[in-house]
Amino acid sequence: IGRKREAILKVLENLTPEELKKFKMKLGTVPLREGFERIPRGALGQLDIVDLTDQLVASYYEDYAVEFVVAVLLDMGMLEEAAQLPRAAR
Repeated sequence: IGRKREAILKVLENLTPEELKKFKMKLGTVPLREGFERIPRGALGQLDIVDLTDQLVASYYEDYAVEFVVAVLLDMGMLEEAAQLPRAAR
Protein backbone atom coordinates (compact mmCIF):
# COMPACT_ATOMS: atom_id res chain seq x y z
CA ILE A 1 0.00 0.00 0.00
CA GLY A 2 1.43 3.35 -1.03
CA ARG A 3 2.14 6.18 1.39
CA LYS A 4 -0.03 8.54 -0.63
CA ARG A 5 -2.97 6.14 -0.53
CA GLU A 6 -2.49 5.78 3.23
CA ALA A 7 -2.38 9.58 3.63
CA ILE A 8 -5.63 10.01 1.68
CA LEU A 9 -7.28 7.28 3.76
CA LYS A 10 -6.17 8.93 7.00
CA VAL A 11 -7.57 12.34 5.98
CA LEU A 12 -10.90 10.83 4.91
CA GLU A 13 -11.15 8.83 8.14
CA ASN A 14 -10.95 12.11 10.08
CA LEU A 15 -13.96 13.64 8.30
CA THR A 16 -17.31 13.64 10.07
CA PRO A 17 -20.14 11.79 8.27
CA GLU A 18 -21.51 15.19 7.18
CA GLU A 19 -18.08 16.31 5.87
CA LEU A 20 -17.66 13.00 4.02
CA LYS A 21 -21.04 13.48 2.36
CA LYS A 22 -20.01 17.00 1.31
CA PHE A 23 -16.62 15.68 0.13
CA LYS A 24 -18.34 13.14 -2.14
CA MET A 25 -20.60 15.88 -3.52
CA LYS A 26 -17.61 18.16 -4.19
CA LEU A 27 -15.85 15.38 -6.12
CA GLY A 28 -18.38 16.14 -8.84
CA THR A 29 -17.85 19.92 -8.90
CA VAL A 30 -14.16 20.65 -8.30
CA PRO A 31 -12.40 21.09 -11.69
CA LEU A 32 -10.53 17.99 -12.85
CA ARG A 33 -7.23 17.98 -14.69
CA GLU A 34 -7.60 17.31 -18.41
CA GLY A 35 -7.55 13.63 -19.34
CA PHE A 36 -9.30 12.45 -16.18
CA GLU A 37 -12.96 11.51 -15.80
CA ARG A 38 -15.24 11.98 -12.82
CA ILE A 39 -16.21 9.06 -10.65
CA PRO A 40 -19.96 8.61 -11.31
CA ARG A 41 -22.08 10.03 -8.47
CA GLY A 42 -24.12 6.85 -8.31
CA ALA A 43 -20.98 4.87 -7.55
CA LEU A 44 -19.79 7.32 -4.87
CA GLY A 45 -22.83 6.99 -2.63
CA GLN A 46 -22.22 3.30 -1.99
CA LEU A 47 -18.54 3.64 -1.09
CA ASP A 48 -17.16 3.52 2.44
CA ILE A 49 -13.92 5.37 3.23
CA VAL A 50 -11.59 2.51 2.27
CA ASP A 51 -13.42 1.87 -1.01
CA LEU A 52 -13.57 5.60 -1.75
CA THR A 53 -9.80 5.86 -1.26
CA ASP A 54 -9.26 2.86 -3.55
CA GLN A 55 -11.57 4.41 -6.16
CA LEU A 56 -9.74 7.77 -6.01
CA VAL A 57 -6.36 6.09 -6.47
CA ALA A 58 -7.68 3.79 -9.22
CA SER A 59 -9.27 6.71 -11.09
CA TYR A 60 -6.60 9.37 -10.60
CA TYR A 61 -3.40 7.45 -9.65
CA GLU A 62 -1.71 8.23 -6.34
CA ASP A 63 0.01 11.52 -7.25
CA TYR A 64 -2.98 13.22 -8.83
CA ALA A 65 -5.38 11.69 -6.30
CA VAL A 66 -3.49 13.57 -3.54
CA GLU A 67 -3.65 16.82 -5.54
CA PHE A 68 -7.34 16.37 -6.30
CA VAL A 69 -8.26 15.53 -2.69
CA VAL A 70 -6.37 18.65 -1.56
CA ALA A 71 -8.34 20.73 -4.10
CA VAL A 72 -11.63 19.30 -2.82
CA LEU A 73 -10.66 19.93 0.83
CA LEU A 74 -9.68 23.53 -0.01
CA ASP A 75 -13.01 23.99 -1.78
CA MET A 76 -14.71 22.80 1.42
CA GLY A 77 -12.71 25.32 3.46
CA MET A 78 -10.81 22.57 5.27
CA LEU A 79 -7.42 24.28 5.15
CA GLU A 80 -5.75 22.32 7.94
CA GLU A 81 -6.61 18.94 6.41
CA ALA A 82 -5.58 20.16 2.96
CA ALA A 83 -2.19 21.26 4.33
CA GLN A 84 -1.64 17.98 6.19
CA LEU A 85 -2.21 15.69 3.23
CA PRO A 86 0.83 16.54 1.03
CA ARG A 87 3.12 16.38 4.08
CA ALA A 88 1.76 12.99 5.10
CA ALA A 89 1.97 11.69 1.53
CA ARG A 90 5.72 12.28 1.16
